[in-house]
Amino acid sequence: MNVHSAESDRRLHREQLERLEQSLKDALAIVQATPRENLRAQDWLETAAEVGRHLAESREALAKVRHDVVGGARTALLLYFRSHPGEEVSPHQLEGVAAIRAWARRIRELRQVGWDIDTARAGADAPYRLNAPYLEEAVASSEETIGSIGGATPGERLIEYLLHISPWPASPQQLERVAKVPTWRQELRQLIEEGWLIESHDNAPAEIPPGHYRLANLES
Repeated sequence: MNVHSAESDRRLHREQLERLEQSLKDALAIVQATPRENLRAQDWLETAAEVGRHLAESREALAKVRHDVVGGARTALLLYFRSHPGEEVSPHQLEGVAAIRAWARRIRELRQVGWDIDTARAGADAPYRLNAPYLEEAVASSEETIGSIGGATPGERLIEYLLHISPWPASPQQLERVAKVPTWRQELRQLIEEGWLIESHDNAPAEIPPGHYRLANLES
């Protein structure tokens, strides 16, 4: 990543985080200005409507930062689950991570790939839990997993796929099919420059065949 691009990213993150902070402050100010006594129905409806508008702005800011530093909502959810295996995480946490309203649909898509994600009990507020820390190798390297990969850019598709199959390595053929461009190696180098710990045969010759790559950990 060149210096100009890195500075541009930092500026974007700073702007979006400032926007997030301001929208939350605005929502708080509206709540603080709401009468504590003799609260009328119409007053409360106006307060709720304005708070809702600012919370939507907050979600939009969250989504822009998430997209820039992680990728799509499904990738963000999987990364969060894999960073907290066996732990119960609330729907509110997952909505924050995904930064979209349709976050539950993305979890259903992860289940279709093969991820063992369940809910601890019935009810809309029931927490979710990832039961297995990784996919079985046969599932991870299957055609179905390759076909499930989304993402608007080659880099987004590559990191989602590597996240799905980690700790298993991916072959050059698999990575090119996922990236959908012949320059997939350049895309991998870009991801490494962005901070993703992606290993090759040179890093772990006993575990990674020549030409293969794997995501070594789940943090960027």
